[in-house]
Amino acid sequence: MKSISIVGFAASLIGTTHAHGVFSTLFINGASQGDGKCLRTSFTVDKITSPITDLDSPEMACGIVGQTAAPDTCAINAGEKLSFEFRLWPSGSPPGTIDGSHLGAMAIYAKQVDGSTEDPTGTGWFKLWDYGYDEATQTWATEKLIANDGIVSIQIPKAMPTGEYLIRPEILALHNLAAGPAQFYTGCAQIKVEGGSTKPLDIPSDHLASIPGYIKASDPAVNFNSHPDAVKHFPYILGGPEVCEFPGTTESDDVVFSPLDGDVSSDPAPTSSTAPSTPASTPTPPPSITARLYMVESTKAQPFPLTGLVVRADLLALPLFTVIAVQLKGGAARRLLIVLLAAKQSLGLV
Repeated sequence: MKSISIVGFAASLIGTTHAHGVFSTLFINGASQGDGKCLRTSFTVDKITSPITDLDSPEMACGIVGQTAAPDTCAINAGEKLSFEFRLWPSGSPPGTIDGSHLGAMAIYAKQVDGSTEDPTGTGWFKLWDYGYDEATQTWATEKLIANDGIVSIQIPKAMPTGEYLIRPEILALHNLAAGPAQFYTGCAQIKVEGGSTKPLDIPSDHLASIPGYIKASDPAVNFNSHPDAVKHFPYILGGPEVCEFPGTTESDDVVFSPLDGDVSSDPAPTSSTAPSTPASTPTPPPSITARLYMVESTKAQPFPLTGLVVRADLLALPLFTVIAVQLKGGAARRLLIVLLAAKQSLGLV
C-alpha cells in the first residue's frame, strides 16, 4: 500500500477550514427555489460565511451585502411552508450546516415592505418564531438545526396580509464569548404572500423591533456563554420582542425542524384501527468502524488519539479525505481531518 503524506494534505486544507455558516437556499413547500434565488446575498463575497459581531451594523438587518436587493421575489400562498437552508459553505462542498461548536439560539423575523428594493434597516420587524435552549433535552436550537440537515421551516400564517415581505432567519452563536462577542448569522429572503388577509398588517408596538437596535450589548441574550466548559446559569433568556401570534396559527417544532417534504397541515393524519399485515422493518444501524483522526493545526496535522468512531454509512461515499467538525464532549470543538481509507478498505469499498 502506498504511503500518503497526511501532513502535506492537511496543510493544503488549512485555508478551507474557516467557514462558519450562510443562509443559502429558500424552499417553498419543500421545493428549492435555487441556491441564492430571492435571497439578498452574494456567494462571490469572501466573507459571506463570516459572523456579524457589530450589533449596530446595518448588516444585522439582512446580513452581509443584505442592503442590496435580490433580482427575484418568490411567491408563496398564506398557509404554505417556507423553509430556509443554512450551509457551512454556499456551494455545499464540503457539506455541512454550521460548525457544531456554534451553540446558540435561533429566530425568524419578517418585515412588510412596499417593494423588493426597500431598505431593510429600521423599524417594522416582527418575530414569527424563536428557540433558545431546551433544558429538558439539553438542546440548543443550533443543535436541532444541524440534526435536521440545516433546514428550519415555518408556516406562513394564513392571516398574514397579502403583500411583499423580507423574511429573516437568524442564528445567534454564543460559543466564543470568552474570546469575543456573540456571533450572528442571518440573511433575508424576498417573498410575496398571496391569498392572505385583505386587512392591513397590524402589529402591536411592543411586538415590533428595529434592526439594528433590537439587541443591545448588555442584553442577557448575547451574554450567555454556551461553550461546553463554561459555567451556565439557566434559563437562557431570548432576545428581541415576543413572537407575534397571528389568529389561527400555532407553530410547533414539528413544522420548524421538519423534513423538507413534511406536512404543515393542522389536520391530524388519518389513522387506521386495522393492524398492518406485516411488521415494520427495523432500520439497519450504520457500521461501526475504526477511523484515524488528525487534528488540523496551523501548518501541520497532529495525530489525535480517538478510535472506534461510528461513521454514518452515507459518509463512506465522501472522498478518502474530508474535513469535518467534531464536537468533543467536555471540551471545545476541534476541526479534524478524518482518514477514511482504512475504513473503506475494511468494508470492501475500495
